[in-house]
Amino acid sequence: MATSSSSSEKKPVVQSELNRLSKEKSPYLLQHANNPVDWYPWGEEAFEKARKENKLIFLSVGYSTCHWCHVMAHESFENEDVAKIMNEYFVNIKVDRETQPDVDRMYMLFVQSTTGSGGWPMSVFLTPELYPVFGGTYFPPDDQYGRAGFTTLLKRMAELWKEQPDDLRKSGTNAIEQLREHTASRGESAKSVELNMKTAQILYHHFDKLFDDEQGGFDGKSEPKFPTPVQFHFLLRYYYYILADLERADERLAIMSINEIRNRGAVLGIDFKNCENEAQFLNKLKEVVTSRKQVAEKSLEMVKFTLKKIAKGGIHDHVGNGFHRYSTDKYWHVPHFEKMLYDQAQLLMSFVEAYTITKDQYFAEVARDIVTYVERDLRDPEGGFYSAEDADSYPHEGAKHKLEGAFCVWEMSEIKEILGDKNSEVFCWHYGVKPDGNVDPSKDIQGELKRKNVLIERHTLEETAGHFNITLDQLKETLSESLKELAKYRFEKRPKPHRDDKILSSWNGLMITGLARAYDSLHDKKFLDLAEGAAKFLKEKMYIHDKKVLLRSFREGPGEVEGFVDDYSYLIEGLLQLYQSSFNESYLAWAVDLQDRQNQLFYDEQSGGYYNVKEGTKDILLRLKDDHDGAEPSANSVSVSNLILLGNIVDNLDYNAKAERTLKYFAGRLNSIPYSMSAMVASLMLHIKSVKQIMVVGREQNPTVQQFIEAIRDQFIPNKTLLLARPENEFLLEKNEMAKVTVQSEFTKGTEDNVPSVHICENFTCGMPISNIEELVDKLKY
Repeated sequence: MATSSSSSEKKPVVQSELNRLSKEKSPYLLQHANNPVDWYPWGEEAFEKARKENKLIFLSVGYSTCHWCHVMAHESFENEDVAKIMNEYFVNIKVDRETQPDVDRMYMLFVQSTTGSGGWPMSVFLTPELYPVFGGTYFPPDDQYGRAGFTTLLKRMAELWKEQPDDLRKSGTNAIEQLREHTASRGESAKSVELNMKTAQILYHHFDKLFDDEQGGFDGKSEPKFPTPVQFHFLLRYYYYILADLERADERLAIMSINEIRNRGAVLGIDFKNCENEAQFLNKLKEVVTSRKQVAEKSLEMVKFTLKKIAKGGIHDHVGNGFHRYSTDKYWHVPHFEKMLYDQAQLLMSFVEAYTITKDQYFAEVARDIVTYVERDLRDPEGGFYSAEDADSYPHEGAKHKLEGAFCVWEMSEIKEILGDKNSEVFCWHYGVKPDGNVDPSKDIQGELKRKNVLIERHTLEETAGHFNITLDQLKETLSESLKELAKYRFEKRPKPHRDDKILSSWNGLMITGLARAYDSLHDKKFLDLAEGAAKFLKEKMYIHDKKVLLRSFREGPGEVEGFVDDYSYLIEGLLQLYQSSFNESYLAWAVDLQDRQNQLFYDEQSGGYYNVKEGTKDILLRLKDDHDGAEPSANSVSVSNLILLGNIVDNLDYNAKAERTLKYFAGRLNSIPYSMSAMVASLMLHIKSVKQIMVVGREQNPTVQQFIEAIRDQFIPNKTLLLARPENEFLLEKNEMAKVTVQSEFTKGTEDNVPSVHICENFTCGMPISNIEELVDKLKY
């Protein structure tokens, strides 16, 4: 993507009076409050003006930490000549995609269907009735490389509207109708499709085929590279379920004769028809078991390898902690430097789960690194978490222009001055620092990173220690102290990037999940405190208690927009995890309230699945059922898992029925394009394999009970629900009439005698009570 060389000839003009966006709370809209463009927020005032004056609407959608949104703003929206054309011929509307995802998703679907791609900034021309007629993403201000610039496009669209308004209206109406028919037909082919593990096998082979065995990731050796935790989420669960199936099969096979096994080959899904004797039979059995174990191990190895490549790469902020959005190259080296809360939350979960399986301390260290960043830079004093930090910042105090990555990159001379010759030599060798910079010029389109270095671990600790003939402990101390010195310099001397300080229910839900899971595995009480603080903030500040309605955002007070389906689903997931981490039953009660409200507002009782907006939402032409698991999991994917787990805990068969209907609605697409629905396939596996309910019976303060709980949390069991049955036998869920839901009261017998135990229940059958820690650990193995 290239910028115009001629745009600098036109002097940007800062409008002396603020436009309408100055009254908004969104940081993104406020960034455009003094543009010379006569911007409107999304709403009836703008629509009425367009209808009254018979003008096309120019809709610009982005977010406050988006680098290319800034580029287009500087080149076009701050330019008086461009603004003049926009104001004369169009009604111009700005939308923050993070606070109004309904608007963004509707028109992004149009842009993707007409251009084959999408992204931000998103630029769409609408009729006064809000039907889209043309769209794209970033446009340079002037024509270049045979591509029309934004100025040319504005003039052409104005001419078309003047000359062919009826044709444009017809085109827009047809586009929406086609999208409506397309989205409505997604569930039609699913009615006869069977839900089974073949879908997961297809998805595994897709990832195995596209795995980059040199740099990690699942897009082959292409670029850019995105850290996509939904892929890790699936692969780690596929790993677990394969080994669990083999373990169960071993138990069954141990008590069966060869003839019985031959007749019941379905135990492992093996066809023994061609086995003529016992030796062939046993060899076939051994081959299949070995092959499946190899698949399981490969699933885990691909995740481990990719996570380590990401953590060692430049996409990881080695000095300031946390992760940038994505890498522009295939080496995870040169990122777009914005940091998003949803990335931190999901990567935290990925690293924690990798640690839980492997007990490799490296993954635990990276998980702690993420929490350090989020707590320090994204946490509101009252407990909620902010949305993001910008890619661009001023390179020094008094600078007139922001540069991408200025807060994060280094010149070698700076590092030498800060660290001194001895430490800087070791540091620069380990992190690939070069005198002329280490950024490939092809990844520095705007020339902002000349002579700059993005830190990337070019060598292992062992290689660096050997190169300098020092011990590993000496090296670790040198690198640790060097990173602290650079961080001190950065935070004290450099202007910080803009922080988007709005608080979103959905992304906070993701963060609560990650933090609670981190507490379970890493046993750091601070992580649980941070998760509970966020939950408290959401309930006190962003929840209308009498209506049981969640709000989308908070900044200088709660926003006016009610929550969308992802706000509900992500928060419910967080509360389910938070209950299992704290055994505070109020989280479970709130999860039930939110699930019931989500079902009421968004569930399609006729066909199954959840719409992204409630029925009758004003000014939204399409109600969509999101199913794409990309940078974030789709709300439908998360909802299926929530319904299964919550239905199991509170014994609600309707929840389980809704989960199955949702899977069946999407079954056609699950079988045809599972690679775009990784989290949904993970939820499908949960549905097929069922929930393992683990009931710890006893008082939480009892040392044996604590031993039991820690042993359970130390195991990676993705299909578990962990419950604590206290002697009082019951917990309260605030449903319609404060109905009491009993926690398996027969299991609590004996708690008064101070004899703690554990029951493991699967497929409506509970095992005998376990009162020995060694026996429990053995039983938890798959």
